[in-house]
Amino acid sequence: MEPAEYSVWVTDQQLRPIEGVDLSVVPTHRRLEGPPPTKPSGWVVRPDPQRRGGMLVHDAACRHATGGGRELGSLGALDALMRPGTSACHDCAAAEILLPAMELGQGYG
Repeated sequence: MEPAEYSVWVTDQQLRPIEGVDLSVVPTHRRLEGPPPTKPSGWVVRPDPQRRGGMLVHDAACRHATGGGRELGSLGALDALMRPGTSACHDCAAAEILLPAMELGQGYG
């Protein structure tokens, strides 16, 4: 069975002209394999059991998000990930959704 494909689009607000570079040949979307990530039900930040003082951001539905932690919205989760020692869980959609979102914001602000 072939893996499903879905697209990630780049908007005109994310592109900036580069002097002397023809951007007309730059693709504005890419095909990703597999099903699109499921929409998260929210985010939870909890201590990382593998790293002393570290924190992990989880999708609220993640099995590792149970047992406490602080509930966050999307902007709160992105803010938490910008703090040293915080990372996104790779067992749920946190890394798949939040890390690319952080990359989109690089160089702004």
